Amino acid sequence: MPKQSEPIGDLHEAPQRFLETDEFQEMLQTYAKLSPMAGEKKTFESQLAQYDFQRIYPLLDLYLKSHDLTTPEKISQTVQEAAPDTVSLASTLLDLYETTLAAHIETEYDLLGNSPATYFICGVWANMKRGREFHPASNGITVTYSDPDAYGNQNIRYRNKDYEMTLIFEAVQEYTRNLSWTAHRLLVYTLMKGNTQNWRDNAVTFNITEYMDWAGLKSRDAAYRQLKKDVQSITGVKLTAESFKKYFESFYTTHLATEAAIKKYTGEVRIAFAENVRHFLTQYYQLIPDWMGHLSENAYRMAFYLFYRARKAPLSGENTFTVRVEDIVKYIGLPTKEEVKNRNYDEAIMRPFNKAVEEIESISGGSLQMSFEYDNINTFMAGQMTVGVDDTMTDYIQKLEKTKATRQLESRNKRRRKTPEPS
Repeated sequence: MPKQSEPIGDLHEAPQRFLETDEFQEMLQTYAKLSPMAGEKKTFESQLAQYDFQRIYPLLDLYLKSHDLTTPEKISQTVQEAAPDTVSLASTLLDLYETTLAAHIETEYDLLGNSPATYFICGVWANMKRGREFHPASNGITVTYSDPDAYGNQNIRYRNKDYEMTLIFEAVQEYTRNLSWTAHRLLVYTLMKGNTQNWRDNAVTFNITEYMDWAGLKSRDAAYRQLKKDVQSITGVKLTAESFKKYFESFYTTHLATEAAIKKYTGEVRIAFAENVRHFLTQYYQLIPDWMGHLSENAYRMAFYLFYRARKAPLSGENTFTVRVEDIVKYIGLPTKEEVKNRNYDEAIMRPFNKAVEEIESISGGSLQMSFEYDNINTFMAGQMTVGVDDTMTDYIQKLEKTKATRQLESRNKRRRKTPEPS
């Protein structure tokens, strides 16, 4: 069997030796698995994305048409000959492995205490900042915006069959002017840290350097100034919530976060919540990848939305799910087709959308794959994105489905036991 005789990173002096590694054997096995599907365009492209093989497959396919690598002996002979096309292929595959496949293997996830409230707040913030109303795509949800009152205060109400909540923005124009998307990033980070700390006193503590590492920030002074603004955005929102099916304890008008403090010199940050608000924000657990904090605004919002949908969506046998492109556009705060002036759709919608997709695929290391097709703005907005997730996320979703099915079965059995037998 081909074997790896030295660390991957040491192969750059003679890259053809990459062909003797276990990693290259895995590539050949994947190629053999995908090759029979090449004639079925949709399935083939989906599988390429699933295995993060879009760039590797055509390279191998072209090379293997004129080279035989079917046995260890033939691989060894090819390595010894070190022909220019072999060295070029191996060098390219080595680079791709280090930058893509290895990163995919190392992807880690954090456990986020999440709820529909967090999802809704992010969508509201994205659209408010851009001067638009946010309407979730999910069925059975109604959203109502009040007009600002004489003091400039505005209420936004969200209602579904289980509960309703109202976000209360005081001096909404002033609030919106100071609002940054990074406030939601801070809220998500806070909810993740609270989970790891078991929510001692319903509060979260962390050092600014920890947050900088997660968010990919370089300047401590800039991070401190940004945190001050983001904390104000979080504590400046009030909300009420009522549960119709007792998912949480209903409450009336309180701050999203009741306390927040940042010590400039030590870098210590503390954010506290009322207990009922904390329960409201953490109704279920969700995986969030450790790379998400490094994304820029549109890419961050897109990734958050896709992982939110991944938790709920049924997966295909290829570990993919679909989501409407228009739903993503609305959630991350890009304009709809009707809102674009002078029909400049590429600049206003398609280009920033594609840029976000490219950024996610570049940073995620293959743990999230996205594919969609369009010819113009009409097919773009009417289209669907196929989203592939990695094994960690797939296993997590399958466990959720298994737990859900078990609970449904138990519920049905309880109902049967309560039904009186006919006399």
